[in-house]
Order: sequence, then C-alpha cells, then structure tokens
Amino acid sequence: MSIQREWQKFVRPPRYNYSYFDLGPEYIQLHQGYLRKHERIIINRQNSKLEMSYFELNPKTPNCIVYCHGYNGCRIEGIKYASIVAQFGFNFCTFDFQACGHSEGDFITFGHLEKDDITSILEELEIQFQQKQFILWGRSLGATTIQLKEQPNVKGLVLDSCFTNFNKLAISIIQKQTRLPKFIIKAIIFLTKGTIEEEAGFQLNDIQVQCNSNMPTLYICSDKDSLIKAKNSLKLYKQHKGIKKLIKVDGEHNDSRSLEIIQQICQWCKERVQQQQIQQTNYIQYNSVPQVARLPLELIYDSNIQSGMQSSYNRFPKNPAIKLKNQISIQLRTSCRNLHTAIQY
Repeated sequence: MSIQREWQKFVRPPRYNYSYFDLGPEYIQLHQGYLRKHERIIINRQNSKLEMSYFELNPKTPNCIVYCHGYNGCRIEGIKYASIVAQFGFNFCTFDFQACGHSEGDFITFGHLEKDDITSILEELEIQFQQKQFILWGRSLGATTIQLKEQPNVKGLVLDSCFTNFNKLAISIIQKQTRLPKFIIKAIIFLTKGTIEEEAGFQLNDIQVQCNSNMPTLYICSDKDSLIKAKNSLKLYKQHKGIKKLIKVDGEHNDSRSLEIIQQICQWCKERVQQQQIQQTNYIQYNSVPQVARLPLELIYDSNIQSGMQSSYNRFPKNPAIKLKNQISIQLRTSCRNLHTAIQY
C-alpha cells in the first residue's frame, strides 16, 4: 500500500464529471415570473477560477440563498433546488469549490481555503447583481466551511450534516474508501499528516468547529448517517445560544433530501429574512422621530409632567444657572416650545 497514494485519495478525490447541459436551461418559467440563469467565472484568493451558476428571480429581489456543496460534490447538488427556492422569494446561487467540479485547484482543504471561496462568491453577487441579504446553505463540507469565517450581510445558516472534528471525519472517509480497520487508518493519518499539510498548505488541527456565533441557524442531521454522525450536529445545536431549529431526516449521508424537507428549509429562510426586514423597519421608524422629540431627558423632565408640558416650559429658567451663550439659551427654549406643540398635536 502506497502512503503517497492514500493521502492523495483523501485531499484530491475524483472530480464529479458533468456537462453544461446538466446545469439546466437559461430560463425557467414559474407560476409568477421566471428565473434567469447566469453563468460566471470568479477568481478566488488563490487566483484560481471558480465556476458559479446564479438564478435571478423576476420580479427582482435583493435576497439570495447560496448553496455550498459537500465533499467530492459540485454545484449540480444545488441546481435542482433553484425553482423551489424561487417560490419562496429568493434568488439562488450554487458553485464549485476549488478543486471540485469545473473549478480550478489541486486540493480540497476541508474548509480552510474554501471559506475564502464563499467570500469571493458573495462579493460577486453584491457587486454584479446588487444582492443585499444572504442565507448560506451548506451540506457536509459546505456546512462546516460556512462556520469557519463570518461573512458580511449573512442573515442565517442552514447546516446539513456538519462535521466538527477533522480527524474523526478523516477516519470515516478513508474507512469507507478502503474498508481498513481504524487502527491502521489512524497510523496512515499519523504518517501522512506532514505530507498533507505541506502539499495542501493547511494544518489539519485548524479544522475544528465550535458554535461561537449567535447567527440564526437551522441544523439538519440523520441518525442513519454513517459518515458524519448526528451527534456532530446535536453538539452544535446544544451550544447555540441564538435562534435555532433542528430537523432530523432519514437516510444515509449522500441521500437526497425530500421535497418536504427542502420546503421546510426554504420556509425557515423566508422567516429569517422577514424578521430582519421587521427589525430594519422598526429601526427606521424609531430614527425617523423628529429630533426635537429626542432632547436629553434633563431638558424635558418635570415631576408634574402629567399636568402638561406648559407648566414645565413656563418654569424653564430665563437665565440658566450655567453660563450658556444667549444663542444656545434661545435654541433650548425654542426646542421645548416645539416639543410642547408636537405633543399637543
């Protein structure tokens, strides 16, 4: 058995081969409006080309769900979700991580470099397509990657089959590929660790996931998943202190999700964006109150305020004890008078 061959299997798995026909038509007709597909090539931080498919909803919306595929996967995973997502009022983006599908790159780094791929994709969507709010939806490798770096304008995360410990994942993957006993696999990892880190350019111990964010998050896992155990997601779910939800599904790691589960995901995403819009509206309404109504409390406080603001205004000293310039004194008295008028109105 060649150790060199074994580590290459791990960080350079066979690419998923697909044709551009598999990416679907340029236009998809919906019950209301349509989807237009845009194909883009993005340059990532490592100067490699990433291939992206972006489905733009018409009528237009500033909200977008970005799908991040799993280990040994590609953007074909997400293509079938585009029309479903559109029914909930979202644009949809899916892409090939570096070294996957049609994107350039030599090695999979299990999130270490892939997290910057997501940054490049979001920047493209913001600049070229004026997208303002994002939900990141990841599966397996994609789910872990989106937790390793905070991205701007992201309002929620969907984590499907997320792993938390790199070494345990490595053992599971190699065991499925080779059927070797665990003690032999651990020896292989120990012997190849230095080679992997040198060739692929990342430290294996860097890939550790803890729930350090209060970002609204939907967790998805399966008790029948033999590759990434459900306990990974359950651990993160328990650690999470913010808005969260857990969905348990049936099936193995690579089984497709049912239409019902996809619709539940989309509904959850829609609720997150709506909640964000409500918060923004409340903030705007609060900050649109006339400036005169937000005077410091010490200027408008009166122990007999229930009897009306007029008495408070009459008792306002014509010559304040503190030495204010005449102009400032006039402005203060005028502000109180305007406040009184506004309250009476």
